[in-house]
Amino acid sequence: MTISTEVPKSLPFSSALGSLIEATDAIKNFRAIALLALTFIGAVLVGGVLTMLAGSMSSVLLGFLGGLMAFLVMFYGSNAVGILLMRDVQGQPGMSLVDAVLVSLYTSHRLIAVVFLEFLIVLAAMLAIAIILFVCKIPVLGPVLYTVVFPLSAIVLGVLVFALFYVMLPLAGPAAWSGATVFQIIARLNLIVRTKLVSVILLEVLLFLITSFVALLIFGVIGTGVSLTSGMSAGILGLGGQMNMYSLASGLSGGSGYIIAAGLGGGLLLAAAAVVPGLIFTKGVCIIYLNATRNVDFSASEASLNDGLATVKKKAEEARERARALAEQAAAPATPAAPAASAAAPADSLQCPSCKAPVASDDVFCGECAHKLK
Repeated sequence: MTISTEVPKSLPFSSALGSLIEATDAIKNFRAIALLALTFIGAVLVGGVLTMLAGSMSSVLLGFLGGLMAFLVMFYGSNAVGILLMRDVQGQPGMSLVDAVLVSLYTSHRLIAVVFLEFLIVLAAMLAIAIILFVCKIPVLGPVLYTVVFPLSAIVLGVLVFALFYVMLPLAGPAAWSGATVFQIIARLNLIVRTKLVSVILLEVLLFLITSFVALLIFGVIGTGVSLTSGMSAGILGLGGQMNMYSLASGLSGGSGYIIAAGLGGGLLLAAAAVVPGLIFTKGVCIIYLNATRNVDFSASEASLNDGLATVKKKAEEARERARALAEQAAAPATPAAPAASAAAPADSLQCPSCKAPVASDDVFCGECAHKLK
């Protein structure tokens, strides 16, 4: 139950464009179809049942639990589907549904860690720019500095957001599905952003168009069928004006038995309809990731990241040791003050500050050089 990190041989960018059409072949992977359908339907059932119970019991906590459980089912199930499709794109042997789910449960948390680290990167960049903007409040010099700071900040934040939403977040999944660890994912995505940002964005725009077109066809068919069936149901079942989109959407939290059944059944229908576009998009991002990582040596990027992490860890360890030393010094009992008598020098050890001759404590002048002592 291992995941291979092997990638195919290099292909030019023009071939990469054509390879995205192969993402539509995801509908031939019956294991992935079954698993994604079970994931969507399971999420709808879990969330829907708990939401109905929360509505009948007026329990906010139960409603939150229903949303959380639906998210977890979607998260781990979708990652299991991604693992199946990644192995398909890599040309690796297939994996059973149970094994895919187990691997997902074992590795999908890496994506949460990557998203958290990416959020910290964005937050750090925004804090740095905020500090620079505060510096720009300096009179006279501030507007001059802002002339440079404004365009540079706009470029930095724009590139950062594009890199985050068009590279980091979409390709973090395929990187994890291929077996990379958290820091390997960060290092690889960072190198992709620095070397292939434009080509990756172009491929993702094409994938979005393909997925949107397929989704438009499917949901057009489903929407037509739902509209006709709702009209017939309203007349035959005597529901009158209750069969509308608002009633179906709110049916899970209340309403007649037919409205609740229609809401739940409609949710299952929409979940099943989303399977095909979901599969195409998932396989498409796997293809984009593999195209972006062909014949790319990530060892230098990963070594650089490890060196940076080691430096940060060393600095943190030094700071912790220093803080511990200061805390121990502050907690140590104070040394008792010496008696006043012992603090004063003995009388016979007094000397003239001019000639260093011995003098008594009650002498006004030095007996040797006549230097005034008092």
